[in-house]
Amino acid sequence: MKIILKTIVLTVLLTLCGCHSVGKELIEVPVTKEEITSSGEINLKKGETISFWTKINSGTPYPEYTIKYLIEENKKTIEFDSISRFTYEKNHIINAKPTSEDITEKNFEEKDTIIHRENFEFELENKKFTAPKDGKYTFAFKLTKYEPESQSSFSSGVSIILRK
Repeated sequence: MKIILKTIVLTVLLTLCGCHSVGKELIEVPVTKEEITSSGEINLKKGETISFWTKINSGTPYPEYTIKYLIEENKKTIEFDSISRFTYEKNHIINAKPTSEDITEKNFEEKDTIIHRENFEFELENKKFTAPKDGKYTFAFKLTKYEPESQSSFSSGVSIILRK
């Protein structure tokens, strides 16, 4: 009985200590090539850190993309740059799950074609931003580049999740 209890306690401790917290989700901002999308104002205190997570549902497990971002503090630009798949030195991926479906296409010869399609959904940490001072911060994003063969594979789109 003591061995079972010790094993349970050890498992719980290892689970709690081994989990890497990804932070509290503040907002998910859809990102498109057609327009600039914004988080709206987020109140931050000096030293608070925001993590940028790219959420993708793609037909390929390694899509190439570039997202330009703008960070404003009280309507003043403080950072303008871009992120891509390998911007951040760590490849921290969470909520990864493959899905597949069979799609039936009709053609003119009245024969059905079944197409097997696989999608890969995941969230990838791309950047951390630390507020230099107290203020209202706005984060704006625009998808500017993605690999041509993935163009149609961003089936559910791309979004940025801001976490604190």
